[in-house]
Amino acid sequence: MLSDNAVRTLTACLEYADADAAHLGWGDTATLLLIHDWSLESARPRRRTMRSLEFPLHPEDLLAHPAGLPALLHRLAEDLRDPAAATPYQKTLQTMLARARAAAPDVRLLAWAVCYHDIHLRDDHLDRVRRVDAVDIDGRVYQLSHALDEEHPIILVDDTGDPADSPATQQGLAALLSATVGPIEEGPPKPR
Repeated sequence: MLSDNAVRTLTACLEYADADAAHLGWGDTATLLLIHDWSLESARPRRRTMRSLEFPLHPEDLLAHPAGLPALLHRLAEDLRDPAAATPYQKTLQTMLARARAAAPDVRLLAWAVCYHDIHLRDDHLDRVRRVDAVDIDGRVYQLSHALDEEHPIILVDDTGDPADSPATQQGLAALLSATVGPIEEGPPKPR
């Protein structure tokens, strides 16, 4: 169960990812983010630091799936579950997981996120927006939407994960979490 502080830090991590995508340009193609944390000091295990590992998805793979990014996320999760699959994505994702786990003995995988561009209807015209969607180990859904002509993003953190009001990427991100850290808790998180 993530603490309130961990949820705030994870939200800030998504904001940093959005800012990095804007400044470094790595969000031009859809990019996966593996978010994890570990103890800063072994003597004080409650003090933790968080970071994300970025992995750009190949644009042609997005075009190959009729359902787009959500279908690709599900395929990546299936590849991670299948030890016989030897796809380039599987090898890269396994390397990312190994790198995160090698960072410290007590590393925790907290969330998978995806940064991508989308189109949003605003004031009767279409705007290009950058989105960062995430699902954490408690099943909490994060949605960051940043209109490219706006200075700051809008962020929504949904503890209940309402399917009627969740991004299309939610189930694929949850599948990635399930493939890497086990099943995600159903329903709202338990009180902290």
